[in-house]
Amino acid sequence: MTRVFALALIFLAACGGAAVTVPPIWERPGLGGAVRPEMGSPQPGEVAPELALPDLEGHPVSLASMRGSWVVVHFTATWCPFCDSEVEHLGVLADTMAPRGVKTVIIDVEEDARVWNDYAGKHVAPSVVALHDASGAATARFAPARAQPSFVDRAQAVLDATLILDPAGVIRLFLLPDSAHFDPTFGAVRAELEHLVPPPVVGIAAAPCTVAAGHHAELGVMLDVAPGYHVMSDGPSAPIYVATRVVVDSSPGVGAGDALYPAPASFVFADRTITTFAGAVELKVPLDVAPEAALGARLLRGTLRYQACTATRCLFPVSRTFEVAVVIVAKP
Repeated sequence: MTRVFALALIFLAACGGAAVTVPPIWERPGLGGAVRPEMGSPQPGEVAPELALPDLEGHPVSLASMRGSWVVVHFTATWCPFCDSEVEHLGVLADTMAPRGVKTVIIDVEEDARVWNDYAGKHVAPSVVALHDASGAATARFAPARAQPSFVDRAQAVLDATLILDPAGVIRLFLLPDSAHFDPTFGAVRAELEHLVPPPVVGIAAAPCTVAAGHHAELGVMLDVAPGYHVMSDGPSAPIYVATRVVVDSSPGVGAGDALYPAPASFVFADRTITTFAGAVELKVPLDVAPEAALGARLLRGTLRYQACTATRCLFPVSRTFEVAVVIVAKP
């Protein structure tokens, strides 16, 4: 009887004892600069303000165009010594998290475009999307109303701030500068990303492609299905299964055809055999480049859709976007 009573106490302590208090995010190591509720919007849990700013080539890039991906946004200026010490590490973060589908964006605030473009060309990694907010108007929308109220110029209130946005554009982490616990390596941000964005069951990589104007090419796309998993083939065995699909969008002068998939493997499940892909899967996407296509590099956007399964369970279907560089050269 005593043993039963003791076990009951253990059960009550585990299931009905005092509630566990989760500390606020700004009390966690490395996150002392986190935006707090009393600072006002925008806050974690809210959709981030929209912006559309020019990249280094002058093309507008919006946050809306990155929906479907996790996004890290960092505000900077070339004259800021804290910011300067972070730029190289931001590139490392971008390179590390890109295989998980995370996009990294750096936004220069209120500087001459020539100064920013020269600096970015020397210091910002190619894996980081470099944008320029000449007026600071877009940046100012990210300043919580009661954060750093002494800053009349609200764009300056978020200089050196870092945000993590989820695929729906919702803010999941918002760090203002915290000089008392400054870490140029973005250690706390990387730790949050490790928690929020686990490694994908299916990795995707597309090798850069060079093709002459007026010619055809095949774009190589590689899928890497994690051990113990498989995905349905492009021609699944039954309508209830989600087909694996890779679609690359065309761009002016470059037409992308239907993907060409390898032969599937057979997977025996219960009393049936289903067609699947597993391990390393290489497929091809035909490209047709018009004779008049503009020369130079461009990024083509692609989408991967799949459903991953093990021998005992299937995960929810997933759609992920990716980009691949295509360089158009003159006809030989």
